[in-house]
Amino acid sequence: MKKKAILITSIFISLFYYSQVGINTSTPMKSLHVNGSLQVVNELNVGGTASTAGSAGTAGQVLKSNGPGNAPTWESIAGVPSSTGTVIVVNGQFLVAQEIIVQMTNDFTVTAGSNGGVPVAIGSLNNEIVDNENLYTGSPSTNSFKVSADGVYQVTMNGQLSTTNDSNNQPTVPVLGIWDDTISGWVARVNDVYWAGSSTSPGGEPKQTYTLITSIPMLASHTYSFRLYNTEDVTIRYLSSGATGSGPVTQMSVKRLK
Repeated sequence: MKKKAILITSIFISLFYYSQVGINTSTPMKSLHVNGSLQVVNELNVGGTASTAGSAGTAGQVLKSNGPGNAPTWESIAGVPSSTGTVIVVNGQFLVAQEIIVQMTNDFTVTAGSNGGVPVAIGSLNNEIVDNENLYTGSPSTNSFKVSADGVYQVTMNGQLSTTNDSNNQPTVPVLGIWDDTISGWVARVNDVYWAGSSTSPGGEPKQTYTLITSIPMLASHTYSFRLYNTEDVTIRYLSSGATGSGPVTQMSVKRLK
């Protein structure tokens, strides 16, 4: 009891003269300086004043430093508990980036001259790998999607195509990309000369893979779709197959960057 009284007296004397207490240090740098580990078995309150309690935050929040001389604050990381995706920082706030990743479930053929010469929204693009904001719609005949916020989005598209030469046996130039349905125009696209060789049908050999990797601004007020166009019938394949096996080959993705 005598030792406890001496310890308590020493602490109060230290507070009175120095306004600082050190544990395992004789030169405390702050009001309370702990040179060692700290175990907290209940809430941790930050902020407040000399006469009011600080905040203990809410479940799932993380502690954020606000710099020297300022109390830290509890901050939420939006979307983490319920969303799948990449955490990014926009305007100083954590959020889970909107992301769409889709693959095909069947081959899809675009008939030359169909849709009044306008690129056709790709059907059977309805194997949704990721759609963390539920803004993508795919069916056997079409697709469309929206973005939840204005920003810059990374676009990655890979499609295996098969088509034929034109009536003069000249190669065609298929186009694959993202179409802005609101303004009726491409916002991202890739095209290349397709040398069909001896192919006699749009589903035959040879096959050619078109890849697009880019980043573009997109608007929450617009509707978009993955589309395909050619002056001859063109088929986009969902599987790459061979004697040793097969696997998905066509995939489209959009992910917010900022």
